Amino acid sequence: MSVQAVLKEMLVPCDPKYLVEVREMVRQVCQASGLEERQGLLFSLAVDEAVTSILTNACDMGHRGELKVVIDVDETRFRALIEDHTNHLLVDMSNEAAYMAHLNRERRHQLAVFLMRKIMDEVNYSYKKGYQNDLQLVKFL
Repeated sequence: MSVQAVLKEMLVPCDPKYLVEVREMVRQVCQASGLEERQGLLFSLAVDEAVTSILTNACDMGHRGELKVVIDVDETRFRALIEDHTNHLLVDMSNEAAYMAHLNRERRHQLAVFLMRKIMDEVNYSYKKGYQNDLQLVKFL
C-alpha cells in the first residue's frame, strides 16, 4: 500500500452541528492519502469520538469558541491534532451540583476514550489552563 502525504486543517465553531464538516474532512484526507478503506473508517471513528466529546461537553457547559482540527497523514503515520480554547475542563469543585453534573457528563464520554485508545497507537492530551486543550491521536501505518 502506497500512502500519499496529506495535511489539512479546519476551524469550526464549538457547536455539534459542525461535526458533519469535520467527518467529511477526515473522510477526504483518508481517501486522498490512499489509506485502506477499513483504516480510514477506524481513523474517522476515533477522530469523530474525540471531536464529539469535546463539542458536546463544551456546549453542555455553555462554552463558546472554536475548535481546530488538523489531520496529517504521511507514509509512516496518521495524526489528528484537535485544539480547543473552550477551557471546558474547569469546574467549580465547591459547587456540588455542578461537580456532579460534570462527573455525569464525563461518564458519557468513557466509551469515546476507550475507542480512541483501542484504535490509535497514541492518545496524548495536554491542558494549558486558561489557554487551550490539545488532543493528539496517532496511528503508525
